[in-house]
Amino acid sequence: MSPMAAFWLWALLTLIIVAVYAHFVLSIRTPAEGDDYYKAIGQLRRPLFVFLALLLLISFALSVPRLPYPRGQIPDKVVYVTAKQFAFAITEKPVRTDEEFEAATTAEPIKVPMNALIEFRVTSRDVNHGFSLYAPDGELLGQTQAMPGYVNRLFMRFDRPGTYLALCLEYCGIAHHQMRGVFEVVAQKAVGVKGSDWQLANGERQADGQ
Repeated sequence: MSPMAAFWLWALLTLIIVAVYAHFVLSIRTPAEGDDYYKAIGQLRRPLFVFLALLLLISFALSVPRLPYPRGQIPDKVVYVTAKQFAFAITEKPVRTDEEFEAATTAEPIKVPMNALIEFRVTSRDVNHGFSLYAPDGELLGQTQAMPGYVNRLFMRFDRPGTYLALCLEYCGIAHHQMRGVFEVVAQKAVGVKGSDWQLANGERQADGQ
């Protein structure tokens, strides 16, 4: 479902809920007395309960199959992301020291294959950061938290070559607006390998990694 379709569906459901409650409010503007009051309330209670139950079931049916959690996928490549005020180190091996972090943030951007399943293993060396991925045209593609002492995993496929940015979406200090990381997405044929062979050409996944 496209973002605009989801928005219009949300707007429609919101209007229906508002209409139901407006009808309920208007129906009790003139107070009833005795049994008539409880009968009027009882007539509204069941339809409202049925409507909300159906709304909940529809919401589950539309959203649960699209949960962004891994389902046993084996990634084609693992990328390690280490956050620290005020940069992202995006590397092919885990960053374990401040010296490795500084070296990674000044090195050439790593390259990942287009249309491959990429697993980003994201952590932080100081405070919480928001790790967000942006396409070359500025479109936000996905995000997760970079947390000290914890590794979050983000699975992505990139269908366009180019330079991708990682920006921080959680205020983390005075230079928050300057925090970023960069990596390149390239066609697999550019290196003459396909599929899992990319890992052999660009480094195996680390068994001792995050």
